[in-house]
Amino acid sequence: MIIAYKYKLKPSPSQEITMTNWLSMLRSHYNFCLRDRISAYEQVKSPKLGNYSDLKTKAPCCPLTCSISDQSQLGEPFKKAGKKRNAYEMQSSELPVLKKARPWYKTIHSTVLQQNLRRLDTAFKNFFEGRGYPKFKTRQKFKSFSYPPNQVKLKENKIYFPSLGWMRFLNSRSIPDGFNLKTVTVRSLSDGWYVSIRIENQDIPQSKLKDLEQVKTAIGCDLGIKKLLALSNGELIENPQFEKRLSKRKTIRQRRASRKRIGSSNQKRAYAELARIEQKIVNQREDHQWKIAHHLVRKADVIILEDLNIQGMIRKCRAKQDENGKFLQNGQSAKRALNRLIRDCSWGNLKLKIQSVAAKFGCICLDVNPKFTSQKCSHCGHIQKENRNKERFLCLNCGFLADADVQASVNIAIQGLKTLGISHSKLLRVTEEVTPKPEMTGSSDREISVSLEVEPGNLQQLSLFEWVNGEAIPC
Repeated sequence: MIIAYKYKLKPSPSQEITMTNWLSMLRSHYNFCLRDRISAYEQVKSPKLGNYSDLKTKAPCCPLTCSISDQSQLGEPFKKAGKKRNAYEMQSSELPVLKKARPWYKTIHSTVLQQNLRRLDTAFKNFFEGRGYPKFKTRQKFKSFSYPPNQVKLKENKIYFPSLGWMRFLNSRSIPDGFNLKTVTVRSLSDGWYVSIRIENQDIPQSKLKDLEQVKTAIGCDLGIKKLLALSNGELIENPQFEKRLSKRKTIRQRRASRKRIGSSNQKRAYAELARIEQKIVNQREDHQWKIAHHLVRKADVIILEDLNIQGMIRKCRAKQDENGKFLQNGQSAKRALNRLIRDCSWGNLKLKIQSVAAKFGCICLDVNPKFTSQKCSHCGHIQKENRNKERFLCLNCGFLADADVQASVNIAIQGLKTLGISHSKLLRVTEEVTPKPEMTGSSDREISVSLEVEPGNLQQLSLFEWVNGEAIPC
């Protein structure tokens, strides 16, 4: 079993300066090796022919100057036994040359440099598996370094890092007996330095996913903005909107920082205060998401989520032009507020936390296509855009009335259970009968019909509506 614990560090001023310098050097080394691997990859993907291999540098291209490896151009491509090295091993063999050419890299522990190359190698493995092209790291995006297993020592409220020495930390919770230290990551945040320790106990097996025969409860989740989650059991989880709560204070801090002289110490302190507010928002949001994830795992054996294209939802609107080339209004200014709310919800991180907690306790977590889930009636299966009116759902075919988000979550749960091959009638109990739409005879202008045939503990609400001139209007 592998789990991770996070602690806040209390480094000395000299240790803090050393770690800050390490981050700067490791980021430069990461970007340098990334540029090397990109060049090798592009040379194989589309070889540069002609008199020059590169139009910018105008370096001549011939078989003697081309790299033997198609993954990297640094280091020795072969081992002593004659076997070919991979990209990580080639770049790792270049580290002694790096320390001779740039002696200041000797202050960084060798295992930290190796873990930095492994981080780059992982980024390329993710790219080959279809998870995004590796990007160069800016100062804001590179704030951590790692130690491999069996390099760090713990003693009460002190921790030992090679080349840094002993350092105090806030021992908020003790490591259980029988667990060994694995990878240790040191991270710099706006409110200080933190360490994340992965611990492992091989005697405790990892929770296995439950068999489909053992599934007794299932729950569908519909993601939203005002309602962060709408569950198929009728429960609604409101969105706290942490960023909106601190928006006024954040705006004041931004104005103060913008008025400071550029490059002054006052400007640095002002932006540090602003960064602490941003970090507070992130901490509140993550704490709330972890609580939601554990709450869902306690509720059901199967958790079904909707597979949303979040990046596409917050993408900018396409520019519109008339015949003369003049740009027209495309609605982007009105969409900015919606994009801000979507980013504040952080659906992607919420789904990752739900999936990790579900895997820890052996629950099944599944993503389904949310197409037409908010327009489809869970009783008769009728799909029509007019069924949904803002937060209310009224089926124009059978007259079923419910909360629109809860109705969408029920459809998500039904679709997920069908994917798993489980009968949803036993788990969701969607069996109530709905009064059919009456035929208007003209004798009376208004008739009210109410369906009360609902099982105890059912997930859906009562169908309550009235007919006015042949149209169903919710009460």
